[in-house]
Amino acid sequence: ACAHHHTCRKMATNSAERLCEFSPPSSACLARAGADGRLQLWDTGSGALRQEFTPSAHLSATCSCLAWGPLREARNEHKKRKRKSDQLSALSSLDIIAMGTTAGTVLLYSVVKGDLQTQLSGGHDDVVNCLCWHAERNALFSCSDDQHIVEWMVTTGQVKCKWKADRGAVQSICLCPGGRTLLSAGRTIKLWDLDKREVLTHFTGHASLVTTLLFVTVPTPTANSNRKSLSSPDASVEGLYFLSGAVHDRLMNAWQIKLKSKEKTAVVSFSLTEEPSYVDVLRPRQKDQPAHLAVVTKSGELHMFKFILNGRGKKPLTPQHTIQVATQGDSTPTQGDPTPTPIPIIAAQFCADADPTLLIAYGTGIRPAFERINCSTLEKHTCLIRADPGRSSISLEEDVGKVKTPGTAQEVTVLAPGHMAHAAAPGGKKSKKRTTPKHLSIQERLDVLSPDQGVLPGVAGGEDPPRADSLSVLLTQGLQSEDADILQRVFSSANDTLIRNTVQRIPLSLVLPLLKEVTRRMHGRAGSGMTVQWLRAVLETHTSYLMTCPDVMSNLGSLYELLDSRVATFSKLSRLQGKLKLVLSQATTKEDQQWKFSSKPLLSYRDESSDEQDEAMEDLLHGHPDSDEDWEEMSDMEAQEQDGEQQG
Repeated sequence: ACAHHHTCRKMATNSAERLCEFSPPSSACLARAGADGRLQLWDTGSGALRQEFTPSAHLSATCSCLAWGPLREARNEHKKRKRKSDQLSALSSLDIIAMGTTAGTVLLYSVVKGDLQTQLSGGHDDVVNCLCWHAERNALFSCSDDQHIVEWMVTTGQVKCKWKADRGAVQSICLCPGGRTLLSAGRTIKLWDLDKREVLTHFTGHASLVTTLLFVTVPTPTANSNRKSLSSPDASVEGLYFLSGAVHDRLMNAWQIKLKSKEKTAVVSFSLTEEPSYVDVLRPRQKDQPAHLAVVTKSGELHMFKFILNGRGKKPLTPQHTIQVATQGDSTPTQGDPTPTPIPIIAAQFCADADPTLLIAYGTGIRPAFERINCSTLEKHTCLIRADPGRSSISLEEDVGKVKTPGTAQEVTVLAPGHMAHAAAPGGKKSKKRTTPKHLSIQERLDVLSPDQGVLPGVAGGEDPPRADSLSVLLTQGLQSEDADILQRVFSSANDTLIRNTVQRIPLSLVLPLLKEVTRRMHGRAGSGMTVQWLRAVLETHTSYLMTCPDVMSNLGSLYELLDSRVATFSKLSRLQGKLKLVLSQATTKEDQQWKFSSKPLLSYRDESSDEQDEAMEDLLHGHPDSDEDWEEMSDMEAQEQDGEQQG
């Protein structure tokens, strides 16, 4: 059986740390909570994913810590007549995982049911930092950034008691052996009496927030100690040692509980290369046997210590063994990365066999791998060469990458590969045989898809050849070969139907490369309408696939930043556009409402008498227009009369 402690493994101060813990008692399962709120249960024997649970509020209240429930122990206790005993027995028959959330609630997940058992709420107002179970009381303790510790009644889901434990955030708690005292830590460490909720003693702690509390020794089961433990809670923990680790602290400290002593400093320290992320202890079976300590650091290294606590130490202890996991570097650059790549170790758990055995979990996070290591065969520095479990194990053969150009007949029209569509012969006439060159280049095939060049080279007349919907195949070729010319020609298409059909027919393995290419083009060409159409088609068609990708947030990060920068000025431009429309509409309305006076009168009245008077006045003022001609006629008539008189 593996040594197990009912405390949660938590490093919430660093978002990159993944919360995980092995199941009791034999570490048959590893529970992991990701940053997206999903809970995964992995089989440590086969490495398969056994269960996966996603809470309904996993986006708003992500998991901040977790702890496996107490062991299913057969107890020969007298059954009480209360109905509460039935509830306790029913709950103890379930393997339960408690998950604290950033919203202050605690979720109880049933492994047997594969679903949520209950939700504990109303105890905390801030993120839950640590959890620990109390098997005898059938209770659960939790601490939070709201400076309080809460004791929950698991059967009823109610808060039994709540008290303020520190002036700042309470980062870690640990139930002491005997179940009557509790350790809590922010920066300083306090020992609490659970019955009176009073501080028995305190320790100096660390300069930063304490994230790990773990007991190294347990009291020896003697008759005298049992009698003392029943009388006073401090007698059960007197002389015990416990460990503490903190953020950004490369030293783990060991403390001894001496309630009557004034010395509150650490008795010994353990030197690490980086801050701890996962800690486990194999307690000694006898007093003269050494204890084993396994510490997984933030960088993914594993340090092992072998020590006996019998007083104060002057110098920090250094690890006896250091374990690293890395990939095998390839000798040829064409087959892979020539340099070995380190694989981080996620967690480690001791197994109390005849020879101490260590179970480790390593990987980058997508799929962990598990391995058992015999501690007696380890050297000072051990590097395990393993394959990365997050990568595919399929290897391509050498001749697979060779490209062969197929031969084509002289009297065959060559089309780009795709879904062929038979073209009906217009007017029922038989089409003539068309000739085409034996080999067509990619550029010539692209010209077929171009709207301004609709015929193949060598095709007679203006007759259109049979078309094949090969834009998806060209897009696949362009993404795989990273050909800028092919991609430019494909992305120049502005037909919505053609874009959607093309996006639907590409393989799923090219969805992320297509999204990266569209994002790159949006950065380079601001305001490109066709690029936006491609982006919309990708997001609408492959949304379900993108949600399953674990690294979709990193791929969409630059796109989110680009959209935020573009949309940041949209409200200002909208207000400016509204003001301009208002001003222009007022100016247009004012021009339309201007009175346009006509040169013609609306009404005219003519009086005959007035017209005669007007004509007379005009004759007097300006003279008659025909007066000169009248005077000439009159002068001619007078001359004729005078001539007649003389003749007579």
